[in-house]
Amino acid sequence: MRGLIGVVIGIIIGGAVTFFALQNFVKSGQKDQKIHSSELPQPKDNIKGDIKQLFNIDTTVVSKMFLYKTIVGYGTLQHPENDLKDITFKISGYVEELYADFTGKYIKKGDPLLSVYSPQLVSAQEEFLRAFEYYKNMKNSPDPVLKKSAEDLYEAAYKRLKYWDITDSQIENLKKTGKIQKSITLYSPYDGWVMEKFVYLGSQVKEGKPVMRIAKHKNLWLITDIYEDDIRFVKKGQEVEFYFVSYPERKFKGVIDYIYPMMDKDKRTLKVRIVVNNEKREFFPGMYGEVNIKIPVGESLVLPETAVLNTGKRQIVFVQKEKGVFDPVFVKVGIYSDGYYQILEGVHQGMIVANSVLFLLDADAQLKGKYSKDKKMEMMHHHH
Repeated sequence: MRGLIGVVIGIIIGGAVTFFALQNFVKSGQKDQKIHSSELPQPKDNIKGDIKQLFNIDTTVVSKMFLYKTIVGYGTLQHPENDLKDITFKISGYVEELYADFTGKYIKKGDPLLSVYSPQLVSAQEEFLRAFEYYKNMKNSPDPVLKKSAEDLYEAAYKRLKYWDITDSQIENLKKTGKIQKSITLYSPYDGWVMEKFVYLGSQVKEGKPVMRIAKHKNLWLITDIYEDDIRFVKKGQEVEFYFVSYPERKFKGVIDYIYPMMDKDKRTLKVRIVVNNEKREFFPGMYGEVNIKIPVGESLVLPETAVLNTGKRQIVFVQKEKGVFDPVFVKVGIYSDGYYQILEGVHQGMIVANSVLFLLDADAQLKGKYSKDKKMEMMHHHH
C-alpha cells in the first residue's frame, strides 16, 4: 500500500516539476527554438518535496469565534386538540334538515347546523305547555301551596327543554303560539369549519353521540421532529424561525410551546410543538414546514471545514511545522456551524494549519509513517 502511495506522490510531484520546467522553456524557446538536452533541468537525486511550493497550499489560523448551532426540523400543521369541538344532541331522533351539509364549510356562531325530529321532544313540549297553563291559572291563586307547586312544575319543564339545548327564544315562541314543534334545530355555539360530519339526511341521531366536529383554526400547531442527537439543545420557550413551502419567500417567528415526552422509536426523533397564529386564515392543517432553531453556543476555537480531514472515525488537521512542512494532529471537534468546526482538543489559538490539498498531505503522512502506533500517541498528546 505504501509503495502504491509513493508511486502516486512521485508521479504527481514529478509531473508538476516537468510541467513548470516545460513552461519556462517554451517561453525561452520563443527566442531560440534550439534546445539542447544538456540545457534541460536535471531531476534531483533526492526530492525532499516542498509540497507547499508545488501545490500552493493555502493555510489558515486557529482562531476564536462566537458560534451558533442551527437545528433544522420538519413538520406539518395540525389542529390543536383543544380547538376541536364536537356537536352533540342530548335527545334521540332523526335528521330532517342538514344545513351544514359538507365537510369544510365555514359556519358562524348562531348559524343552523341541522334539524332533528324527536318523539321525546314532542312529549317534552306537550308537558311544558300543560305546566305553563297550570302556572298561569295558579299565578294569582290565594293558596300558596298550589301557587308554589305550579311554579315548581313550570320551572322543571322549562329546565328540561333548556337541558336539551332548546333556546330561550324557541321556548318563548312555544309559549306565545302554543304550537308544538316536531323537530328541533341545533345552532352552532361558535365560529369554525366543519371538519367532520357524522350524519346525513335521514340518519338516526342518538343521545350523546356527536353529529359533527368543528374547528376554529384561530391557532394551529406546527408539530416538528427533532433528531435524537439534537434533543439536548432544545428547550421550551426557545425562539424559532419557520417557513412553509406555500410561502417560500416569507419567514415566520415563533417559540417552542411544548416538548412531547416520548420519542418515535423508528425515526429516532422527538416531537416539539410551535403555536402558529392563524387569525388571517392563511395557514391550513397539513401544510409542510421547515423549522430553524438557532442556539448560541458561545466563543470557541474554530477551523473552517476545509482545514479538517474528517473521516467519520477521526478528525485530523495538518499543523505547519516549518515552511512547506506539515505534521498531522488528531483533533476533537464539537458542533458544525456555517462552514466551521468547533475545535475542542488538539490545537490552540494562533496555530497555522493547512487549508487545502489535505488528501495529498494525508497520503504523504502515510508514506512517511506518521500514522504509526507511536506517532499516533504523539499526535494525540501533541500541541495540548
